[in-house]
Amino acid sequence: MGKKFYVVLSMLFIFALVLVGCKPKETSSVVSSDKTWYLYQDQGENDTVSIKFLKDQRAEIKDITTIDGKVGINRFNNQFDNPQYVLNRDGKTITFKTAKNNLVLKIIKNYHENVYGKHMKGYYVQSGGQTYKFAYITKRDSKSNISKSLKKKSQSIAYNQLFDHIINVDSNTTPLTDNDNLIGNFYFSTIINYRRTDGNLTINQNGTYQMTLTEHSAQKLSDETDSKVVMTTLVESGNVQNLYGKMYLTPKNLVTIDYYYHGQNQDRLLPKSVNLKVDSKATGNQIGRAKIRIEADGDQLYLYSSDYTVRVKDGQTNTKANLLTKTDTTQTNLKDAITQTKDYYDKYQDNPLTSNADLMQLVAAISDNHNKKIGSIGVNFGDQYGTNLQPSDYQGISVNGSQQPAMQYIFLVSPSSYSENGPAVTTTKGKFLIYGSLDNKLFLLKQPDKDSTTVTWTMVKDFPLNVPELKFTLN
Repeated sequence: MGKKFYVVLSMLFIFALVLVGCKPKETSSVVSSDKTWYLYQDQGENDTVSIKFLKDQRAEIKDITTIDGKVGINRFNNQFDNPQYVLNRDGKTITFKTAKNNLVLKIIKNYHENVYGKHMKGYYVQSGGQTYKFAYITKRDSKSNISKSLKKKSQSIAYNQLFDHIINVDSNTTPLTDNDNLIGNFYFSTIINYRRTDGNLTINQNGTYQMTLTEHSAQKLSDETDSKVVMTTLVESGNVQNLYGKMYLTPKNLVTIDYYYHGQNQDRLLPKSVNLKVDSKATGNQIGRAKIRIEADGDQLYLYSSDYTVRVKDGQTNTKANLLTKTDTTQTNLKDAITQTKDYYDKYQDNPLTSNADLMQLVAAISDNHNKKIGSIGVNFGDQYGTNLQPSDYQGISVNGSQQPAMQYIFLVSPSSYSENGPAVTTTKGKFLIYGSLDNKLFLLKQPDKDSTTVTWTMVKDFPLNVPELKFTLN
């Protein structure tokens, strides 16, 4: 009986191993589908790639402008054919053998989201050191729902009218008692959607709070150095509530300040938009984030949220939440954050160019609003760019052989894949588009003869160096 039992147990164990071994790999499921997959960041409004898997381990890859876009530029292999793909043994990596540089996608975790009425399902993936969304459309909302959603997401409002919609968090509050350790200013570090985030939290005796989050660009969790690129500042205010014996942060206002991030000058950020969301009886809860609670663990305070990936700090005893550390630093009030952003933007408009970095940021911001193009030439700020240049090193010669005036500020950027055969200048580090400014006009450096060192500056037509409008919206 004993031998039979062990024989049966061994058979079951082997059978279980076979089942585990037969479990389909994630990448196998991806390539066997007849869906069109989309590779994108944020809401897929720019720099989107569509991928459709074909027979014979090939794929049709197109650079398109938006999710579900029909017109695009195909990525081929060196034989101008649809590229082949290879699946790594880890079951998570797909390599597309495209011309010049392979496109490599590594699956991180599952992803689903409603993007402007399109229900997307797939994965977060890593590619080229950045995090992307890789998903297909499962269904589309009706046009009426989409239009309502878009209207709600982009309801423009005058700057001075925004303040009329901010909820007064000081009314109907419950003062905090026997919670002196909660009162004061705290800072913390966390990760939100692969964005390293610096947080500041202020809790007041009257039962109100304010939290400010500064999100940097998405990066791998294994990276040891945080990205310097600032994507968003969020300022949230609300009430502290004692629920179920625990302290919860209930938001009433959320101000989101987005910045231009391509070619960003971190010393002088250019704000892109200011949005206000509120939670009121009239509008309902527009903020829609996961619950946040604060708990004491010994002599340490911790912040819990399912939206946040924990960043463990030295001396932290609880690794399941984000450690709150006391600080004397005070936050900028939510209303003042809006006012200061507007004042800062107005001063930026008055004097937008003071350095090479300013020129690069401004040109990148304008190109963001013109399909990633500078004039008629596509640029790729996701590749290489730089400002460590001296205008005196790029002396231009006009058609008649005379010297052109020196540029005031200059920068370089990689051309987009379909612009590489255009006016890019060949350097020791590759081909680059080199731009300069003079008298508030933009110029492009060109080589009349590819086998000569002679260069000339040509004005970029229909590309005024105007600072893009700062948009104020209400949700």
